[in-house]
Amino acid sequence: MSVGQFAKTDVKTIFPDATIREAASSLRRHNIGFLVVVDRADPTKVVGVVSERDIVRAVAEGIELGRPVAEIATKNVVAVDVEDPLRRAVELMRAHNIRHLVVLKDGKLYGVLSIRDLVYEDHALKVISGYDEWTFERGMSA
Repeated sequence: MSVGQFAKTDVKTIFPDATIREAASSLRRHNIGFLVVVDRADPTKVVGVVSERDIVRAVAEGIELGRPVAEIATKNVVAVDVEDPLRRAVELMRAHNIRHLVVLKDGKLYGVLSIRDLVYEDHALKVISGYDEWTFERGMSA
């Protein structure tokens, strides 16, 4: 089972020169917790990510909300390829203590995978847990 089967392709993006306030507004407007920061000249090129946590941290540190989102965005983006196995995505989320992964196809933005996408999909839970169909349905470990 590949990451691409669960990734959301309706990715909400923002440019690095947008303000932190604009990022917060976008998160609220779309009822999401994560934006992909993309290059203005090439919107398929990921240059960072910004999450609710980043914005809360900025507010707590007194960073002016009119500053560019690039100042608080995570630049070392953790990403997976659309063809990577779902287990790889879960391992990366756990290792980096994150709830979202950028999904790339041929090195370009393809989608986003969130922990929520996995939790709400029974089939994904089966793959992640290592259970096969028979044992999962009966609540026994494999």
